[in-house]
Amino acid sequence: MIFVGVGLAVVVALLRGGRLSRLENIGLKALPFVWLALGMRAAAGILAVRGFSFGPWLQVGAYFVFLYIVGLNIILPGMKIFGVGTLLNFIVIFFNGGAMPVSPQAIAIVGLGEPRGTHSLLGAETRLWFLADVIPVKWPPQVLSVGDLLIVVGIFVLIQHYMLTDKGRLVPHG
Repeated sequence: MIFVGVGLAVVVALLRGGRLSRLENIGLKALPFVWLALGMRAAAGILAVRGFSFGPWLQVGAYFVFLYIVGLNIILPGMKIFGVGTLLNFIVIFFNGGAMPVSPQAIAIVGLGEPRGTHSLLGAETRLWFLADVIPVKWPPQVLSVGDLLIVVGIFVLIQHYMLTDKGRLVPHG
């Protein structure tokens, strides 16, 4: 969903007269840590699928890194929204043993298989189920959480702001 959200944000900004080159002005602090956290999440998924019990907890560690990055960049437009979404996902994952619970009903609606890796099937024992992946999306087929939606909205706001501004000043268009 994040890639679709980024793509949509870029297209909307371009239609509004924005420029891709302006994304160079973001000045995101701790950018290497973003790559570290993404790598940790990827490794967590691979390890969890292969049966390593600590795999999901590596995902929890990645969320700590993401929250650190959010803290360093909280003044950027959209970062507070992104941060709330990240925190909500972190909380539900932490309280469910390092895995994101996924609704079986939502899975059935979009036609996906049973969750694996850093995802688990939502059940009666699931804590904070309302923060889990319970929102079915038909295209591309996936199940999202409220946190995921907030993350995408935060990224959308960030991209819109920077593609439509020139060194912090709104650029008139049209």
